[in-house]
Amino acid sequence: MDLVSKTETQVAIAGLTPTQVKVLQGVHSGLLNKQIAFDLGITEATVKGHISALMRRLRVRNRTQVAVLAQATTLLQPGE
Repeated sequence: MDLVSKTETQVAIAGLTPTQVKVLQGVHSGLLNKQIAFDLGITEATVKGHISALMRRLRVRNRTQVAVLAQATTLLQPGE
């Protein structure tokens, strides 16, 4: 896994759109794409696009690594 430093990750997360942050929170919570899409009122294809963008931005290869990085940051606290 090509992890970047926590500071670089926080900067990357801080630059996300509000929808990308919500998708990231859904991934972090272990929700399926279908559940995230329903919660946000968007299509599953849109969720997949956001997850792909998150993986590129965070420089990871899969959604599990996205969730791990989200957990490692202080920007995503439960209830946000």
